[in-house]
Amino acid sequence: MSTETKVGLFTFIGLVLLGLCIFALGSFSITKGYDITVHFTDVSGLPAKSNVRLNGVEVGKVKELKIEGGEILALLKINEGVIIYKNSKFAIAATSLIGTNYLQIEQGNPQSGILEPGSHVTGMSLPSITNMITDALNSIQNLTGGINDNGKFAEDLNAALENLRNLSGNLNDLIFSLRPYLTKSMQEVSELTKASNEVMQDLQTGKGLFPALVSDEKMRQDVEQTLANIKQVSDDAKQFVGQMAKFRIFWLYDAYYQPNGRLGSSDLFVKFVPGNGYTYYSAGVANLGNKDNMPKNDKDFRDFNQIDVRLGVYNQWGDLAVGMIRGSGGVRAAVKPFYKANNFIVKNFALYGEATDFGRKRVINGRMFDKPFYALGAQAWINKNVGFNVRYNDIAEASALQIGANLSFEDKELASLLGLARMAN
Repeated sequence: MSTETKVGLFTFIGLVLLGLCIFALGSFSITKGYDITVHFTDVSGLPAKSNVRLNGVEVGKVKELKIEGGEILALLKINEGVIIYKNSKFAIAATSLIGTNYLQIEQGNPQSGILEPGSHVTGMSLPSITNMITDALNSIQNLTGGINDNGKFAEDLNAALENLRNLSGNLNDLIFSLRPYLTKSMQEVSELTKASNEVMQDLQTGKGLFPALVSDEKMRQDVEQTLANIKQVSDDAKQFVGQMAKFRIFWLYDAYYQPNGRLGSSDLFVKFVPGNGYTYYSAGVANLGNKDNMPKNDKDFRDFNQIDVRLGVYNQWGDLAVGMIRGSGGVRAAVKPFYKANNFIVKNFALYGEATDFGRKRVINGRMFDKPFYALGAQAWINKNVGFNVRYNDIAEASALQIGANLSFEDKELASLLGLARMAN
């Protein structure tokens, strides 16, 4: 065997051995640590060797993925010295919408104890983005079909509108019957103001019949004071009527559908706008429904019939409200980024967020909720009465996509009735 042949053979054997070593050491790590096995029903495309992060900090790797029975087992290699508590949450997360997946650990509390090496835990399996998009499209199609085909949504909506029409009609009849008395009272106030002005002018100039009859100086002063009071009352009445002309009341009805869980909910509010151009008040009930007649499923974490009372300020580019929002103290903010646009839909497009229930620590449908309620959404109005929106509810806990329709009706009759009640007081 020639020298060249021996060198070539030796080189070939060396390359083979090097390849075997690389293959054998591919899953070997010199980093010390311990193993934890996480049980999933779906790992949403999580690759082996992907990162493991504890509250955003990388603390290990996914060593292996294997299927046993109906579950997927993810074997984690956690770095030495990293402490993970027993009630921590294990879930699949992504670096971005189209980024790679990794295993996210949300640290628990020390009171639950420390996970020992070799422990088995249950992970949270999240639906894939493809399934969520498919469910959302199906829900939109069902919602559209319900409206177009006079389905359940349309029936409920028609019933709500019929009740509002009946209420508005009854109030209109009441206002119509009271209007002649109100008109007559305002005419009498105007006539009284005119007469008092004429008498005061005569007293000040000393002309006319009345000054000649009132010779006593004290009586003259009393008469002037009385007439001045009458004039002040008249001016106040005119100012009040002017304010009531700007006073506005709106009925707001919001209907939502949650594709994840196929859940429906609705809110009903009455909104008072004093007419000063910067404040409003609203009161109503969120998540209308009879919880005893609505069996919950594993995606339903709603609190039914929550009182909602808000005080808000607004201008052309947005609004800010505080109060009891969905049953607990909180804040809601909205901004109209295109408020200068000429198109109605674009001009009234709004992005909004809610933050409430900051001290939440209670069990809902068998699950503990201990984080505040956060929601983000977008809303667009087709006209002054009908709008649509999409929002993510309870982002910090049971994040859920909702799509919905919004209705708004101005109630001029109720505004007039409240104006009369205020005048009576």
